[in-house]
Amino acid sequence: MAALNLVLMVTAFCIGTVYSLQCYTCSSQTLNTNCMNQTNCSSTANYCQTNVSSLYSVSVIDKSCAATCSPTSFSLTFISYSVSCCSNNLCNVSGSTSIKYSSILLALSLGFIVWLLDDQLPL
Repeated sequence: MAALNLVLMVTAFCIGTVYSLQCYTCSSQTLNTNCMNQTNCSSTANYCQTNVSSLYSVSVIDKSCAATCSPTSFSLTFISYSVSCCSNNLCNVSGSTSIKYSSILLALSLGFIVWLLDDQLPL
């Protein structure tokens, strides 16, 4: 009977270890390549979360394990913020490039509109 209990305890430990979520983690990084720290999340963490804050073309990235996660995204002129969530091992490998590209596209679009209107506005 003691041997059966030991086998069950070892099996339970292995199952818990195998199924714990792994996420990339970092804090206040400006390059995604600095966010490659692999972390074994606690048993309460169900999500890998990536937060990206951008001002003009400079992004600050935070990645973590999270018990709850609500995807969010907004952009105002040259400021943007996004929260992305995923639930597979090491799924938050990227996350900042889409924000940078959208910021660059927004800046180019606004510049083009100003250029078009510049000839039509009396000074």
